[in-house]
Amino acid sequence: MEQVHKKLVSSEKAVQIGRLVYAYPSEGERFYLRVLLNHVRDPTSFISIRTVRGVVSPTFRECCEKLGLVETDSSLDNALSEAVTFQMPRVLRRMFATIMVYCEYTNIRTLWDKHYESMAEDYRHVHGNSLIVEQFVLRDIADILSSMGKDIRNYGLPSMQLSGETNRDYCRDLTEERKIVVSDEDIKLAESLNAEQMEGFNEILDHVMTNRGKVFFVDGPGGPGKTYLYKTLLARVRSTDRIAIATATSGIAASIMPGGRTAHSRFKIPIKLEDNSVCNFTKQSGTAELLREASLIIWDEVAMT
Repeated sequence: MEQVHKKLVSSEKAVQIGRLVYAYPSEGERFYLRVLLNHVRDPTSFISIRTVRGVVSPTFRECCEKLGLVETDSSLDNALSEAVTFQMPRVLRRMFATIMVYCEYTNIRTLWDKHYESMAEDYRHVHGNSLIVEQFVLRDIADILSSMGKDIRNYGLPSMQLSGETNRDYCRDLTEERKIVVSDEDIKLAESLNAEQMEGFNEILDHVMTNRGKVFFVDGPGGPGKTYLYKTLLARVRSTDRIAIATATSGIAASIMPGGRTAHSRFKIPIKLEDNSVCNFTKQSGTAELLREASLIIWDEVAMT
């Protein structure tokens, strides 16, 4: 503590001239001294300012905790536990990183072990490999820490790999597809299909459910209900935890379908086509993995007049 006290002499002098220099939570004991100086009346020494009900605390932080001036490890743990009930995993990861940087939690690894499953829930739905899921979570937290000027390697968390299949881009497309919400309204669309729509719906769905690949061509002028059929198929397939990709040649047509994107965007098709043009993704990319996992791909070709 003597070394800490020497470093904080300038802060004590600042109080004597009537101006208290600002300190960030990440500055540790200097920050907690500043908190005490703002709340303890007429301190006469470093020992007196750390004394609560006749007992001298070994650190400024512990003194702050006894006085209820800062969050304790227990309250931060409880805050994360409470957030699990109403926050998305990505929000929990940001909250965890913030605690790492600004709250000086005593044992970050224990906090990680307790709340890891909640922070990894979205990635776990996409990828069954637990090691890869862990790497995705670590990479997200590392990115957040980096934006705060911190290095994840200094906090005692599991080791983070830097290459290979754990590249976050690999599963980005799968993650986005898995996050598409299927509404009850879309699920019920099948109840109002007409006879022709129902015939097409049943045949296409039968091939999807039995994993029998086939190409279907749905033809008709504008307005007969093709998009209605597409939305019904997308909802039914996605409700069975399968991947269903919705694309169209125009942005307007794509926006009508839940999770829809233009074919050029989804399949990396060059805008200007040449004789030797190819889709701009490799078989190791996230787009390729998405196509391999897909049970249904809808391409709405909008006729140009």
